[in-house]
Amino acid sequence: MLEINSRTKVLTFDCYGTLVQWHRAVRHAAAAILQRHLAAEAPDQRSSALAVRLRERAVEFQQQSGFLDYEAVLEASLREALGENGFEADAQDLEILLATLGKIEPHPEVPEVLARLRQHYRIAVISNTSDALIAGTIAAIGTPIDFVITAQQARAYKPDHRLFEHAHAVMGVTRDETIHVAMGQFSDLKVCQELGIRSVWIDREGEPLDPAWHPDAVLKDLSGLPQLLVPAST
Repeated sequence: MLEINSRTKVLTFDCYGTLVQWHRAVRHAAAAILQRHLAAEAPDQRSSALAVRLRERAVEFQQQSGFLDYEAVLEASLREALGENGFEADAQDLEILLATLGKIEPHPEVPEVLARLRQHYRIAVISNTSDALIAGTIAAIGTPIDFVITAQQARAYKPDHRLFEHAHAVMGVTRDETIHVAMGQFSDLKVCQELGIRSVWIDREGEPLDPAWHPDAVLKDLSGLPQLLVPAST
């Protein structure tokens, strides 16, 4: 059961998937890239498979020793994922990927929900990305975000604790003064479990929940967050 108390000051959010249509954006980029190499529209199944592989390789590169800038992570992931499909990635492919991921539209309910929550809490984003790449996406959300904390700033990717510790230091709060809202299990719920951060899991894809992680609440999207997080007395 999620405990809401007067000490809660900041709601932190994962961005990609949680707030914005990340999976759709990656699929669109994969389809456009494949179309270049096939000289024809790519089958949906093939585009989806490439998008999945891009996401998987990005997570793997993020977990390697030695920090890689997010743009370098995307470039390496694209090179390997496209190579597995028999094609050699070039500069135009990377340009397509970066342009698509540079401005991702929010899920429909997100702007209004964040606006309502900002009446009671400060709002922050903690994301495995770079400052430059996320800027257009944050602008597309339309609702002011009080803090945007990136892996670039902390030189660490989730689930590395250092990204959350950096975020809390920047915001001037302790972990028990925050609630984290996220779609990612390995990237976000794992950290919350290990650091004792209250969490809300957003299960947009109908995924099975890993029994190792224990969110305090589960929602299918952000629509129910105000009812869950705003005290009844307000």
